[in-house]
Amino acid sequence: MTPSPRPRDAAHASTSARRAPTPEPAARSRAAASGILPSAASLFDLRGPYFLPLLLLLSARVALWISTRVPAEDAFITFRYARSLATGQGLVYNPGEHVMGFTSPLWTVWTALGVFVTRDAVVWARAWGVIADAVTLLVAGGMLEREFGRRAAWSFTLFFAAWPYFSAVGVSGMEMSLCMALLVLSAALVQAKHPAAGPALAALALTRPEGAVAAVVLSLGASWRDRLIALAIVGAAAGALTLQFGSPIPNSLLAKAKVYGTPGPWAGRHWWEWLSPVILGRWPSIGDTSLMIPLTIVASAAFASGLAVLWRERRSSVARAAAAAILVWAGYAFVGAAYFWWYFSLPLLGLTLACAVGLPRIVRGPWIPVSLAALVLSVWTLAWQLYVGRASNESRSFGTIAARLADRALPGQSVLLEPIGMIGYTAPLRVLDETGLVTPAIAKRRLQGPGWYTDVVAEYRPDWIVIRSGVLKNSEAFAGVGRPFRNSAERDSLVAHYPVAAESRDRDTKDALLLLQRAPDAAASPPLPPGR
Repeated sequence: MTPSPRPRDAAHASTSARRAPTPEPAARSRAAASGILPSAASLFDLRGPYFLPLLLLLSARVALWISTRVPAEDAFITFRYARSLATGQGLVYNPGEHVMGFTSPLWTVWTALGVFVTRDAVVWARAWGVIADAVTLLVAGGMLEREFGRRAAWSFTLFFAAWPYFSAVGVSGMEMSLCMALLVLSAALVQAKHPAAGPALAALALTRPEGAVAAVVLSLGASWRDRLIALAIVGAAAGALTLQFGSPIPNSLLAKAKVYGTPGPWAGRHWWEWLSPVILGRWPSIGDTSLMIPLTIVASAAFASGLAVLWRERRSSVARAAAAAILVWAGYAFVGAAYFWWYFSLPLLGLTLACAVGLPRIVRGPWIPVSLAALVLSVWTLAWQLYVGRASNESRSFGTIAARLADRALPGQSVLLEPIGMIGYTAPLRVLDETGLVTPAIAKRRLQGPGWYTDVVAEYRPDWIVIRSGVLKNSEAFAGVGRPFRNSAERDSLVAHYPVAAESRDRDTKDALLLLQRAPDAAASPPLPPGR
């Protein structure tokens, strides 16, 4: 017989069991032998953390794909660059103007391949977004099961599959799903000392500037060989971008930083206040983060517990992947970056990885997990309105003006506008961009003070203008720095020289779009008040 432990020994054994990593070393070795992706037996195991979550992931993404007519507005900026490249015009937005207005070199080139092969950037980008999400689920789930046990893997795969935000990102046409997939894949390859680790790190670095930050974090655990391979690939790509655009840094990043500003961590608390169990004087109002509020108490505790465990296991692939994503999150919060809804992807991925590790350690029994599962599934009754409504509003507003402009504009004409995605893709005129993504001089002028809109119109003499009704009514920019007009006389002069040619269907709101056409007699005189 095995002797019973003394009370002190039993207490020590209980404490050690709580502190020890969940999977035994032998279990880790067996799981690692199956490779980066789960084995076929694990994948089709109904009790495992892959088959049912993967089925749920595909069902959720397909349902949202069918219900949203168009991908995200900003995805069309990349689509226009990709179409230009695929049709032989070069990697440009406006022909002959070498400005890096896209953020992801890798996604832009990959989408160009899709345009060349299928002639349909939208379907190609959405399909690969769903594929990338499936990769994220399988690779991250496998890392969690190998290193922290099956319960941690279930926590991640179910939430990633079913949380509506991730589904919206997957069918958005944006590069964020690719970025998440490459982040977890790079972490797994680095941990496994796989020969593909170097190329994976390079691919991650070329998805977005945030991907480059994540790649640097993950490279700390890589071999020198992998680091050199990644550096060589990124260096070659950076050289090519510099030859094309004069700099490897996306102008879209620089323009947004200038126009929207970096007001600091308190102004940027929208990045983290939804996770705080302490109310900070206001209720988070951003749709994507406000959906997280019912999870705050459990999520904040699981996050804290998960961070503590990941620190002890900081050489694990999960810890490195979570650290890379959380560092990006901290960077957003520290500079107070403006919130664009797809930016939330990496912060939420980092949170989900840490919570998946921490949740099994703070929860005993089935009832809290059952309640969380019910919440995740039922939140779709709200999220459906948010994501389908957002896509419908963009289609109704931007799509209407895009169609009107495409019907009426002539080749060689120009248009000044702020939402350059869908309209610029549908009506391929020369675009003068209010934010400066593809027209850097406008961003520079906005920093110089009031009257920038009047000065831009006077300098460029656009044939068409797309403007929000609230800008004309209130003489305030839709977003970003700089009052568009110095006084009401400038605004009235603009309206006199550019009468309204069409309106979007949401004409009764301040965000309604107006299509203005330059009057025939305005060609000889700029829209400025006399005696300015």
